[in-house]
Amino acid sequence: RDRQSHILEIEPQTRLAELSGTTSLPVNSLHHQSIKEAAPGLVVVAHAEDGIVEAVEAPDHPFALAVQWHPEELAANDGRAQRLFDAFVEASRR
Repeated sequence: RDRQSHILEIEPQTRLAELSGTTSLPVNSLHHQSIKEAAPGLVVVAHAEDGIVEAVEAPDHPFALAVQWHPEELAANDGRAQRLFDAFVEASRR
């Protein structure tokens, strides 16, 4: 679960791109389920190479970001994954 299995593409100028510091990110998805369509108020901000939605955000919310991979398994060795958790904690403090 801590092996980065594929690359996803992140839309520029999104919260996820800002936190990741990139628009191309290796992740460890296990694709047995995925988002077919984003619900109203959510914006798709990342896709896997096969087109599967990997992340959505709610731009009108102070911090609403959902990811399809498992950053909790990568955070110990990947600062980009850890930044997701750090940003969530910081947003919760506000």
